[in-house]
Amino acid sequence: MINEGARIINIASVGQSPIDFDDLKMEKNYDGYLAYARSKLALIMFTFDLSAELKERKINVNALHPATLMSTSMVKDHFGQAQSSVEEGFSAIEFLATSKNLDEITGRYFENKSQAQANAQAYDKEARKKLRQTTTDSIAAYL
Repeated sequence: MINEGARIINIASVGQSPIDFDDLKMEKNYDGYLAYARSKLALIMFTFDLSAELKERKINVNALHPATLMSTSMVKDHFGQAQSSVEEGFSAIEFLATSKNLDEITGRYFENKSQAQANAQAYDKEARKKLRQTTTDSIAAYL
């Protein structure tokens, strides 16, 4: 059981792309980066809905892009040069987890330590409802 005052931080990305509900599995035109960007937007959409569900229990849920191309092996192998450090990313996560200024802030998207705007589809209640229903249906099919 999660206690009142807890904070859930979903690690998202500034790399976001609208979800194509007519080709959700990307069977017509798969692209690895596009799949990544759509999954990060889906995570933000989920974050906004979960925030609404947990608000009365005083559990904050926010999404965070901690830093851009941090100095990790994956970034070095695929992109060459890093743009930020792992320490910068950690600092953003720590800020969202502990800042007293964020005690009442929930259902938001952050880039580093600042509130930012996610892709417009994240704020579309009908799109979030469709994603939630599609996800629920997919899970039910596997059970």
